[in-house]
Amino acid sequence: MSNYIQEGAIAKLADGTTIDLTQAADTETSIYTCPSGKKCAVFGLLFYEFDEAVDEAVVTVGKTGGDCDEFLGDQTLTNVGASYADECLWLMPVPAATPAAALILDAGESLGVEITTAETTGSATCKAMPFGIEMDA
Repeated sequence: MSNYIQEGAIAKLADGTTIDLTQAADTETSIYTCPSGKKCAVFGLLFYEFDEAVDEAVVTVGKTGGDCDEFLGDQTLTNVGASYADECLWLMPVPAATPAAALILDAGESLGVEITTAETTGSATCKAMPFGIEMDA
């Protein structure tokens, strides 16, 4: 069990990883690797510590090394405005009448954020922190 998880609780899986939203399309950044002997159900991601307003960046979230969109398809990060230093974004599937399927990582699999459309103004970085449940494999 990682330092962040109480068994069976939705909790922070890893510290925030810096994401450069100006990277070229198809650039992946790994933000969490499921530990040996565990499985992990991903719940959501917190994007925070933006260094400027964001109005063009599009990302996907999923297993690294492939399509990297199994958890979330295209997510447009346009809600970060002039108060960027005090803003954050929650990225997660929104269940409706039909429950949203969750991504389960096996031991050794990594969760990543992939840029599909780069931010073209300024430096545009932020941190991405994953939340979920680690359980015995």
